[in-house]
Amino acid sequence: MSRYMRAAGTMMLVLVAATPAPGHHGWSQYDDSQTLTLVGVVREATFEHPHAVLRLEAAARVWTVILPPPPRAARLGLTARTLRAGQTVTVVAHPHRVTPDEVRALRLTVGETTISLR
Repeated sequence: MSRYMRAAGTMMLVLVAATPAPGHHGWSQYDDSQTLTLVGVVREATFEHPHAVLRLEAAARVWTVILPPPPRAARLGLTARTLRAGQTVTVVAHPHRVTPDEVRALRLTVGETTISLR
């Protein structure tokens, strides 16, 4: 390998390392001093990276319920098969500090089953 090739390779590694990665949100966006209990109807549930998301119709609005990442949700007992459109579920969650219809789920109850998500 020539000296120029090594220098180019080193420069590429430095540039890749210096490039910011897409940011993932932190949980500080959610107000953990408040807890909401929402009882509503599942409109949609998606289990995709980076988080599973539930659209829940409750209290005259449609909430975006942020669930754990799909692999973690599955380890906790929550999979795509757990939630179906039209089901009634209860979600205990912290509200988002800025987005009024978004919450981070702490617990989810489907039928007789309660799943702790933390």
